[in-house]
Amino acid sequence: MDNTSAIAGVIVVATWLWLRHRSSTSRQAEERLRRVCLGNDGQVERLISAEMARSPGISRAEAASRAVRRYQRDNR
Repeated sequence: MDNTSAIAGVIVVATWLWLRHRSSTSRQAEERLRRVCLGNDGQVERLISAEMARSPGISRAEAASRAVRRYQRDNR
């Protein structure tokens, strides 16, 4: 039973670290988009929604990253 408990503990910790990193990545992408949009939250949401409509099934973080690239490309 000790080995099973140790393995379960490692799995729980690894899952927690992965989820923590994943949410951090999402926040970073949205914060970058918010800076690009000069703090306009409505514009941030519209751009994320537009990217999610173009590619259904992508994550919010991926949509935010794509929105940043598209915004920068279109506004040069």
